[in-house]
Amino acid sequence: MKPTTKILAALILAAASLHAAFDKGGVLGVGARPTGMGDAFVAIADDSNAPAWNPAGLVQVPRMELSAFFGPLLNGKEYYMSGAFVMPFLESTSMGLSVVTLYHDTGSDETRAYENKYIFSLATPLNIEKTVSFGLNIKFLQYDSNAKATLPDSTVIEAKAGAIGLDLGFLYQIPLPDYGKKLNFGFFAEDLDTVLRWQSGVEERVPLLIQAGFAYFLEENLSASVDYSFFNDTNISGRPLDTPLYDASGKLVTTLEPDQSRPHVGLEGWFFNGHLGLRTGYTGFATTADRFTAGLSYRQPNYGVDYAYMGHAEHLGDSHRLSGHFSFGPGSERPRVVALVNPPLNLGARPSNNAVDLSWDANPDPHVTGYTVYMSKAPGAGYIPIQKRLKDTRVKIDGLTNGTRYYFVVTSVNNSWPAVESNYSTEVSAVPAPAIPTAPVMGDAAPAAAPTNNCMILVHGWTMPGGNLLGYNLYVSASSGSGYKKANEQPIKDLSYKVSNLECNRRYFFVLTSLTTDQPPVQSKPSQEFSMGSQSETELPPAGSAPAPK
Repeated sequence: MKPTTKILAALILAAASLHAAFDKGGVLGVGARPTGMGDAFVAIADDSNAPAWNPAGLVQVPRMELSAFFGPLLNGKEYYMSGAFVMPFLESTSMGLSVVTLYHDTGSDETRAYENKYIFSLATPLNIEKTVSFGLNIKFLQYDSNAKATLPDSTVIEAKAGAIGLDLGFLYQIPLPDYGKKLNFGFFAEDLDTVLRWQSGVEERVPLLIQAGFAYFLEENLSASVDYSFFNDTNISGRPLDTPLYDASGKLVTTLEPDQSRPHVGLEGWFFNGHLGLRTGYTGFATTADRFTAGLSYRQPNYGVDYAYMGHAEHLGDSHRLSGHFSFGPGSERPRVVALVNPPLNLGARPSNNAVDLSWDANPDPHVTGYTVYMSKAPGAGYIPIQKRLKDTRVKIDGLTNGTRYYFVVTSVNNSWPAVESNYSTEVSAVPAPAIPTAPVMGDAAPAAAPTNNCMILVHGWTMPGGNLLGYNLYVSASSGSGYKKANEQPIKDLSYKVSNLECNRRYFFVLTSLTTDQPPVQSKPSQEFSMGSQSETELPPAGSAPAPK
């Protein structure tokens, strides 16, 4: 076939398909979650969408994950779909298989077409802390349309093409323990020297897309990201050309010069223990005016669904993207780097009421930024984290059950991301129980008689036991060893108490108890019984005076 004939056939097929194949256009990112963030995802890439944004991020996926994505475009003229399977393997390496399809249908049998990408992804960390990772995509691009062209020699050429493509990505995660959780930098180069070969023999270079960005994790569940994409695509809008471009036959090709850069900004937060995700973003479209995006997610440990909304220019219709994923299998057995961090020493446990107080020595390593406390009800196994990133070397674990033995270990945590933990400390155990306070020691009871047969006894001079005391209870009885009734309505705060409404000239018996500040308060055993007879109030000694002679 002559070159001019090839060009003619290519033009016929391009006109039939209505656009060039595999254009980026700035609006065709895979996954509802990245779209809701304004496509600012190259420095995050922590789920099964990573092959489309930055394959280096696959090292962050902890389990096997299967996902699907769907988005109708241009008022139903196009349908954008994908499916992916990613998994960790070989301890620190991850892989993925994904398919991305863009289906065009304008309602005519001559304009249906498919753009398919079959992608194999591989990612691995480049250092022991996994803060630097590298990933690549090896992919096969396929364009299949029912558009045909008949040449003057009666040769029929179909609009079919294929290509082998290569993508490269890098991810650098920098821990910032003093300012935030971490700062990520991402880089992604898509379609490095990818050439699409049409059945007619014409070769078409797929535009190179370069994306770079950073993401700052203000908290573990709150991140902000900024991306910039650079690409040169003659099939998208841009700045007007001073001189329009025409082909060899004199047909107008374009009046625009592509604008090679596009900004993307995203914000994402997770709430209700990570079950609800909300996000918004801004994207600088290549094919339409700049737009804001929004999205939400619902997530459980084994599955999740994502939705995204994207507005478009007039007559193009809005975009609604929906994706979901299912995670399964055990978590990746990544090696814990324990030689870099030593565990805390001298862990001790002291039981209290429905609680255990833990303390340990501070780790002198300057890279240690905190400690994680683990608890179990069985010795040596089944530990679960209950306190993370503790700055102090003391903690009170409350909400426990009195009488049940609990086992504890503590680890040191350094400032890398993901955090590197030490081995477990020496295990300690404790049984929560209320601390029984010491009974008061009586010093004296000073009796007195009040007028008109209303006698009193002033009890005073006992010794304060110390500790977390709320006060005291005083019990009185008319007989020794039995029949005691509490004389006070509220805990006694002082070291004396006047008992009223007693019979005059009669001996009474008393015991005193201490009360702790626990909820509910814990009461001590009663003090040694003592007795006194009521006397006249005028003879009542002042509170705190020296004990009367016995």
